[in-house]
Amino acid sequence: MLKARYRCGAKTVLILVMLLTVSACSGTRFFYNRLDTLIDWYVDDYVTLNAQQSADFQVRIDQLLDWHRREELPSYTQLLTDFERSLEPSLTAGAVATLFDELSQAADRLEARILDLMIDFGATLSLEQRQEFMLALQDEQNEQRERLLSRSDEAYQDNTQEQLADNLSKFLGRLTVQQKEVLMIHTRDYQRFDGVWIEDRASWTSELAGVITNNGADWPSEVYAVLAGREAARSPDYVAVYAHNSALSQTIFTEVINLRTPKQDRRLRRKIDDYRDDFIALVAQAEPFSPTAINP
Repeated sequence: MLKARYRCGAKTVLILVMLLTVSACSGTRFFYNRLDTLIDWYVDDYVTLNAQQSADFQVRIDQLLDWHRREELPSYTQLLTDFERSLEPSLTAGAVATLFDELSQAADRLEARILDLMIDFGATLSLEQRQEFMLALQDEQNEQRERLLSRSDEAYQDNTQEQLADNLSKFLGRLTVQQKEVLMIHTRDYQRFDGVWIEDRASWTSELAGVITNNGADWPSEVYAVLAGREAARSPDYVAVYAHNSALSQTIFTEVINLRTPKQDRRLRRKIDDYRDDFIALVAQAEPFSPTAINP
């Protein structure tokens, strides 16, 4: 029943788990192996759990991460290898589209597992806890609306450009003047996504609140239907803006990578090697599959 938070259409928690790019200060393996604690803290922002529930939740998260190490990280390793090969002689639009598509599919697989886990765990919560969760979710919705929609169009473009530059520089290092110009030119064409994202989120949050308030006998299935059906229920504006911005992001990614200097190329390949080594080491930490284990 609990739901991971989304920010401006990006599957934040999922991407953190997959790419782990926020771990520069501590190392990928260090960060990944503490995801159970980080997720626990994250959920604690929404609902107060008793000791037994916290222990139960920890077990479920550990099982989820074992599945992710065992079943998903090997494919990420191959994805990195394929991406490195696609760099020569130059990165093509087709190769980038494949990369983005495979990352999206990986995010979908992880989201499905997380949704199953949260629905199953949510069934152990009391009505009061579920109501607490909904109040926290609605409070966050209001905060997001105020924070995001108060920005001017110019501020939105600046934020988008800064975020893209930051993400790319993690792998390439300092961007060149020409690479910055690519970002500046293309980010002018981004369409504002925050408004349609807020409205989409408000819609399924309202449906979720109705299910929780009614407290019907089959409420877990109703919650699952609401959350699993979000994509099909999205507005034409949401779908169009998302597709436009995603295509633009792929164009920027391709052009900036292809403008890399020899120094940036060495850094990029070193980063790929580091992540690949970390993923291989994390796979080795996975517990052997057990058919008797609780399916998260």
